[in-house]
Amino acid sequence: MKKELKLNTLMNSKNTYDLCRCYFKYDINYFYFYIFDVNNKFFLGLEEDDFITDGFQIRKISDMKKIELKDDKCVEFNRQNKLLDGIIPPDININSWKDIFKSLKELDRIIFVQDEHLDPNDCEYAIGKVLKVKDSEVHLKVFDADGNWLEGYLAIPFRFISSVTFNSRYCLQWE
Repeated sequence: MKKELKLNTLMNSKNTYDLCRCYFKYDINYFYFYIFDVNNKFFLGLEEDDFITDGFQIRKISDMKKIELKDDKCVEFNRQNKLLDGIIPPDININSWKDIFKSLKELDRIIFVQDEHLDPNDCEYAIGKVLKVKDSEVHLKVFDADGNWLEGYLAIPFRFISSVTFNSRYCLQWE
């Protein structure tokens, strides 16, 4: 799918009840998003799954294979039940990974960073808070599976990041 068509679909669905079905080159599954911001490189979407929203994600347009608008009873049900009423999208600058992580640092939230470009069984991820943002990497304070904060930080080069999630049920459990 051409980038222009992807961008037009994202732009036209921004801040509406249009639900976007997004396919990415690193996953056989698709994801549903309500789009709140988009530019030539990234989009900020609120994930939807079976009539429930589950946090915001920032993903790269270049990783998107295809996008479609979902048009079925689910969309109608979400509209009728005002699923998005009261949702206030966060003020995130999505111009670059550097700007994204600076904005997330200001929010001071637990975030989930993934590199999904690997084999699905080897997906790399980190959960924590942004400590420092450099020109080509982000430093996260991370914790172990028991919720204990680890000493030091984890440096993640931007080139290895495919998505960032925050305010999801998973992330909120750790706050």
